[in-house]
Amino acid sequence: MTRLSFPPGPSFLDQAATATWYFLDHCGPAATGAHIVVPTAAQIPGVRQALDAAARAAGQPRLLPRVLTLGHWLLDLPPDLAADPTPTRGHAARLLAVQQAIRSQDWLRTAFGAQTEGAAWGLAQTLLSISDELSARWLEDAAIRGDDDLEGDDSDERAALLQGALQRTYAHLSERFLGQEAQIVLAFWQMLSGPDDPLPARRRALQRMAQQVAGPVVWIGPTSPEPVEARFLEQAGELVPTLEVGYDWTGASEAGGESDWYRTLLALWPEARRDGDSSADSEPFAAPPALPAALSAELPAERPRVRVIGSARFEDEAAAAADQLVQWLNEGRRHVALVAHDRVVARRARALLARAGAPVRDETGWKLSTTRAAAALMRWFDVLARDGDSAALLDLLKSPFCLPAFEHRGAAIALMERRIRRAVVTGGWARLAHLFAERERAAGALVDAETMEASDAELQIRAAARTLIATLADEAAQWPRGLAQQPLHVWLGRLDAMLDTLDMRVALAADDAGRQLLDALAKLGDLPDDETGSHATLNQQEFRAMLSALLESVAYKEPSAQSQSRITILPLNGARMRRFDGVVVVGCDDAQLPSSAAELMFFSNQMRRELGLEDREARFAQQARDLAEVLLNNSDVVLTWQRIGSRGEPHHVSGWIERLSACCARAGTPIEASATPALHDTFAQPAGMPAPVAPERVPERWSAQAYNTLRRCPYQFFASRMLGLSGLDTLSDDLEKRDIGNLLHRVLLQYHEEIHASGERDSDRRLARLREISDTSFGKQIAEDGNAISYYRRWMEVLPSYVAWQAEREEAGWHWRGGEFDAGVDVAMPDGVPLRLAGRIDRLDKGPDGAHAVLDYKTQPASRLRRKAGDAEEDCQLAFYGLLRADAVAGSWVALEGVKQGGRDSSPGAQREVDLPEFQAAVTWLERQLRHDVVRLRQGAKLPAIGDAAACTYCDARGLCRKGFWESTALPDLQS
Repeated sequence: MTRLSFPPGPSFLDQAATATWYFLDHCGPAATGAHIVVPTAAQIPGVRQALDAAARAAGQPRLLPRVLTLGHWLLDLPPDLAADPTPTRGHAARLLAVQQAIRSQDWLRTAFGAQTEGAAWGLAQTLLSISDELSARWLEDAAIRGDDDLEGDDSDERAALLQGALQRTYAHLSERFLGQEAQIVLAFWQMLSGPDDPLPARRRALQRMAQQVAGPVVWIGPTSPEPVEARFLEQAGELVPTLEVGYDWTGASEAGGESDWYRTLLALWPEARRDGDSSADSEPFAAPPALPAALSAELPAERPRVRVIGSARFEDEAAAAADQLVQWLNEGRRHVALVAHDRVVARRARALLARAGAPVRDETGWKLSTTRAAAALMRWFDVLARDGDSAALLDLLKSPFCLPAFEHRGAAIALMERRIRRAVVTGGWARLAHLFAERERAAGALVDAETMEASDAELQIRAAARTLIATLADEAAQWPRGLAQQPLHVWLGRLDAMLDTLDMRVALAADDAGRQLLDALAKLGDLPDDETGSHATLNQQEFRAMLSALLESVAYKEPSAQSQSRITILPLNGARMRRFDGVVVVGCDDAQLPSSAAELMFFSNQMRRELGLEDREARFAQQARDLAEVLLNNSDVVLTWQRIGSRGEPHHVSGWIERLSACCARAGTPIEASATPALHDTFAQPAGMPAPVAPERVPERWSAQAYNTLRRCPYQFFASRMLGLSGLDTLSDDLEKRDIGNLLHRVLLQYHEEIHASGERDSDRRLARLREISDTSFGKQIAEDGNAISYYRRWMEVLPSYVAWQAEREEAGWHWRGGEFDAGVDVAMPDGVPLRLAGRIDRLDKGPDGAHAVLDYKTQPASRLRRKAGDAEEDCQLAFYGLLRADAVAGSWVALEGVKQGGRDSSPGAQREVDLPEFQAAVTWLERQLRHDVVRLRQGAKLPAIGDAAACTYCDARGLCRKGFWESTALPDLQS
């Protein structure tokens, strides 16, 4: 086999093409069957263009030989019908085998901190990767030479041959001085390797293809062939002429022209001249050949335009990169590239380019797990594991892949979210179903006002929401629960059925990422036929972690539209042997360049040296070569970096770039540049108190809370009620006082309904029953959140006085009539447009003369309620209840908090009830004032931000009214 090397640079492909034609011309008639092999498909167009240009330059245009990768070439290989077929084991099957092998190794999981199922599958993936590296490095070189033939006719013989080779390789490596970590890795490699692994199968296929090669083979690549590829070239070279053309990184080529820039970069970055082959027989720190100690004071004339742009943060760096790429396209450049050495910056730049409508082709290969299709699938497992977790459930339903054709889908989900947030339901299928349960009322009972006023469309939406919850709950009930181990085929069957039940399969098939997701899931169907998969058992968490690990290992290939000019996003190693009209490299700070993988306990850099695998120094050397190649092949290069990291830590430019910059500055051609930030001229214009006018937005339906907001601060009412900017309630797992208030309302409603129905009058039995109901309700809450225990104890102290107060009230002739019901009334207005009042009354009592009293439960002490009773205009809720119930003659607050010992009055009535004085007068005043205020709003009255400190403390509209930044706090003219 003949080997040639040329310096990397713009002329490399021309020299390689000329050498290839010269080589083929001396191969005789066999040259008609020649194959030109390159490492990746992205390098094929450049090689073909160079071959065509070299032939035309020589005045001999000719048909080009096949230019392809070994993977493409193997597709032409016919199957070996004579040998016993051994199907290649897929990645999922191998990963499952590793997971099953380490599942019982608690010491190994503890050593790696892989206590969660996700971390355990990550450990399995790492062990699998290191085993493949060992097979690629040693199975070909040290174990399988010409004396062992892995192509036996019998699969058992093939397995025996491979195990023998593994044992000899293990013994060969064990003779070295190995640490415990390396020995453990070797043991796993020997245990996990088999003849149906991809590498042995690929090696057998290449060996068979090498025996059938009919014409010369030329390898053109920027790096040395991998061991399995090198073995193929050696075997092919025994039958046909073979040529290997690669890069010369020794710096031994003669100076002149572009070689001067090549030698300058090698002198600046001696790491690039280090031998990247970390074989066992090579010194890992061998010194590169010497170059002149001092660089020339002048830079070569033939060099690219290089600029180094430093930005404050990643957003500025992404904007600078995107602006430069768009500017190049606008200048008429057709093919420019973004080297994504910092993936976060590259992703942000990609979003900015999409916003600008720039054509982009992404070659970085985002993980399939980052797509919304994969997110929808994994969200189902969150819903499943957390028993209908509300946040996960809403996320799943909002996904376009879940029940896309469901009738009234959008409105039902919106209604569901409002009710879940209002009731603060964080999960539980029973609680979710209860939100939309059909309310059945006995004859003569109070009617649900919300149901009475709901239109047919609203009732359909409520029914749709109820059906949505029932559908998801029924599907969740079909899945095995908890930590129960189930055969793999059970989980795969449930997954397949879920995709059909939730109608996800059709929606996924209509999406690019969804189709790739379905393809990945379809490959799992072969797992039960695998030797390990047929006996493997997993629990729900393990099955979810397996799916997550597989989605992490699959690259999402985004389709790109055809365009004459485009931006290519690619990794640093993806720029090898390729030229562009301009290149932007992001991530050139000292934290990113050179980049290094995190070292784990058993996979450290020292262990990789012991096993003869590629170590950190070899990776750094290759990165230096890749960066140098970008500067050699392209005439316009922009290198960007950020000065401040994501956590606020200071960064510096990469040491490699700093050397280059110092060299250029010494030669009088500095390359340091700065991105011109987009300037937006503005000026401060202080204003006074805002007072908007919105007569067209005055609501037709009013509640007590809405009117209290208007009286508290008109501008707050404008923002929340008129503009609808109040937002949704926050879902939180933390126990709040509001949650306890809702719980006490339910407890008292059940208690009074039972007492009213049974006619029980004995105080002891009443107290016992109230305690039973409280124990049951609080027991469920305590099971979810232990913080409810303190509220439970405080409520237990209230029960005796509450029962005694109820008895006193009944002796006075007031009896419980109903609770927690909705009510509404229309109030006539001077302009003829009625005003609709609506609300939910906590409790209604009936007196001896048939009159009624409204009561409002408060989780506050009576002492605080007495202060509220002194100013009826502060809280209009009780008076508002009086408007909703025209037959109400009295109103009271009922305190549900305990009292301090030694109070001035410890009677049950004083502890529990606080009357609103002059209730009828308060109701009359409220009706008159409400009419007056609404009429003024309809006529265009202004809504100033006159709220006091108490109203502003937790106001969501503070950022709109800008209180604290006004030029004047004087009340504006309120005349419209």
